[in-house]
Amino acid sequence: MTGNRILLTVSMFLMVGALYLLMLKGWRSRQRRQGDLPCPPAPPQIRGQVLAPATSGLFVGTTFADDWLDRVAVHDLAHRAAGWLVVATDGVHVEREGLDDLYLPYDSLDRAFLGDALAGKVVGSEGLLLLEWRLGSRLLTSGFRADDHGLHRGLADAISARLTPAMTRPSEAP
Repeated sequence: MTGNRILLTVSMFLMVGALYLLMLKGWRSRQRRQGDLPCPPAPPQIRGQVLAPATSGLFVGTTFADDWLDRVAVHDLAHRAAGWLVVATDGVHVEREGLDDLYLPYDSLDRAFLGDALAGKVVGSEGLLLLEWRLGSRLLTSGFRADDHGLHRGLADAISARLTPAMTRPSEAP
């Protein structure tokens, strides 16, 4: 009886290990396929004037705009992190704990809108601030969930007010 349990336990650990290795292989394959994406712009040394105070919350990650489940695996854009979102005169700054800051200048932003899901994070209605932006020739969507969800609308409006009319699209979620 004990021999069977040991064999069963070892088999289970081997299966879990094999599944983990397959997931790792898939993630690395995704990174290779997305290797043509350029690095996001570096934040400026001196930030513009702050238009909306730093808002604490969770950076949910980044996906391709046409598929809310297709995470961008390169440049630390897929990783969730606690952080702060700051709307300034030069763009949107996302300061992420343990990761490089993400800077989205207004000329790369297409729109800011509210949504309820992004890359495995599904929340209530208007529970995410979504930023649609361009990186190279690709259109991406990054999500931020503020600790105070009531701030999302004001942040989206503050960002949208800085976008030129030619750059903006309707504010409804896709």
